[in-house]
Amino acid sequence: MAQSHMRSDGLCHARIVMPARHLLGTVCAHGGADCPLFEAGRAAAILDEVKRDPTVTIRLESDADAVPHYSALAPGHYAQQDPEDVFNRKRDLDVLQRLGLVPGSVRRARYLYELLLERIETPYGICAYDTPNWTGCPLARSGAYERVREQGWRAVVYDRSEEEKRGYRERNVQRIENDGRLFMRPHHIMCLACGYAGGQNDAPRPNDTLWEILERVRKDPEVLITLVEGCCEACDCCDGFHPETGRCVHAGGLIRDYKKDLDVFRKLGLMPGATMPARALFELVFERIPSTRLICGYGDGVVTSHEWAICGGPEGNPDYEATRRTGLF
Repeated sequence: MAQSHMRSDGLCHARIVMPARHLLGTVCAHGGADCPLFEAGRAAAILDEVKRDPTVTIRLESDADAVPHYSALAPGHYAQQDPEDVFNRKRDLDVLQRLGLVPGSVRRARYLYELLLERIETPYGICAYDTPNWTGCPLARSGAYERVREQGWRAVVYDRSEEEKRGYRERNVQRIENDGRLFMRPHHIMCLACGYAGGQNDAPRPNDTLWEILERVRKDPEVLITLVEGCCEACDCCDGFHPETGRCVHAGGLIRDYKKDLDVFRKLGLMPGATMPARALFELVFERIPSTRLICGYGDGVVTSHEWAICGGPEGNPDYEATRRTGLF
């Protein structure tokens, strides 16, 4: 693919840069607290951006590694330090530790706020304590953060409306039924097989149109399928699909599912844009990939981090194997 067609603002290029403590602080601010960690208007600006675009990339920082070696400091330097700076370093590292991240980590907005609200129940114990000289923020017990947490990430970050998703599904179903070819990301062929489970789960799914694709290929086994990298026409109605950018904002879009696509391409000996009749393509997939362990379990079944979770179990999904045995046609 020509570089001119590649999009800017990938995961490595953060649009928002902030200390890790500010991630927690934005939630408090959204809940009505006047968080003292922010300059005027900063929290509102961040919240406004992530409410518009869930794909916004955020880099979380800390200056912990900037602290000089003790030999570079005279005794008087300690008297000059601001205790709040020390407290803030601990806040940053506490947030990062809870999230399983490190200074410099870049993630999309939806992913970060989902993770934050899942793993941090209250700012008390991070932004404030009962310890003398470490009492911290008086708003940590205001309930502002907890009120937002009860509502969930959708209170903070953009989420598609049911009406929009329904409209995309209707248009997508029409395309799948009538177009001369289908466009699929390679690992979704495996997802389709897992969902079908050898005929046990022959029904539509709420967050994609894989069942509709299955119906089309069973009616027309010679329909052409073009394999693509990234989101495909099975994704259009998903709550994790962002129409304006064409990106996936589920945890799998960071970038677990992209690796799955490339691993399938390699197993098949194909490249993006490869086009084959459906029957021949499914036969090739089932011949070359006997288990989801090889793709969704990365070959060894080892989870190296939260972002690289395994779908279908480390030993492989038996539903995929069932469809591989029974076939689709």
